[in-house]
Amino acid sequence: MQHARRLFLIFAVLATVSPILLAARSEQTPVAHSGTQPRSDISPLDSSPGIVPREVPLWPEDSSVLQDGIRELAGEKNAVTHPSFLLYAPHARSVRAAILVFPGGGFKALAIGGQSTSGFAGADACDCLTHARITCLHVKYRVPNTGCNWNRETRRHEAPEIPMALQDAQRAISIVRHHAAEYGIDPDRIGVMGFSAGGNLAVLSSTAFNARTYDLIDASDRASSRPDFAIPVYPGHMTMEHKNKKPREVAARELNTDIVVSPQVPPTLLIHAKDDTVDPVHYSEVYARELGNAGADVTLNIYETGGHAFGVRKQGTDTDRWMDDALDWLREKGIL
Repeated sequence: MQHARRLFLIFAVLATVSPILLAARSEQTPVAHSGTQPRSDISPLDSSPGIVPREVPLWPEDSSVLQDGIRELAGEKNAVTHPSFLLYAPHARSVRAAILVFPGGGFKALAIGGQSTSGFAGADACDCLTHARITCLHVKYRVPNTGCNWNRETRRHEAPEIPMALQDAQRAISIVRHHAAEYGIDPDRIGVMGFSAGGNLAVLSSTAFNARTYDLIDASDRASSRPDFAIPVYPGHMTMEHKNKKPREVAARELNTDIVVSPQVPPTLLIHAKDDTVDPVHYSEVYARELGNAGADVTLNIYETGGHAFGVRKQGTDTDRWMDDALDWLREKGIL
């Protein structure tokens, strides 16, 4: 009977996080894939290592933030309208640190399908973290066009009037901090990690924490949305190229004005491959330079080979060791 109940829970969660989208190959021109939208009527499940994650919706069903987004995204291909996070518990006794992981997809899709280099629904990335006894929260934020994105028809970068992806990121961080005791984590050791467009979201959430992008709706929003550390991995949309500034060679040396740096930006570890042809390495170099100029704590790890979208998959390149290096950095910062 217990075995049957466990199988039922597994299939219930897999139905919820069925391959919404396969991994996008390009940040600026992502490959679109069809799939199902996540359900909005799910109940959180008890988290058990190696069995199923717990899924937590980000917004009350009747909230204006959620309902406005549903209307805005109606009819869009690959739309995710009901954002949530999947809570993966540590494999062993927790170190009481947590990392929210934002997948990539160019703000056109979510790279959380079976071909994703971070694993189906972020399972492989979270497995790396939970083996290090870190609680992992894989955030399914709203898409498409909910952050800076490339319009194929106009051949220009566009920014949404309402940054729904950032709203979701800020809300997710606040929920995790508000429920830190329930989740078994230290509210002062909550960080963010993101890949590609998700890396940009990690940057935005670790720089825009003093400017909430929505009106507070409940007790969770009274908790700070500032992460305690950030690990953007090959982040996109980082320079004035993404504001369509010309000439491009000048724009490539200037930080995107959407990103406001200050000494209050939490310790940041940037991960990038030198041979990335989608989100070039200068994106991270420019950001690291500006963080350093602002007096923030920043480390830039550049790897010779790895390309783009390497995620956590071993591929015989220099980037195969990036997660180990990131864990070492977390130890140096006293997070682990």
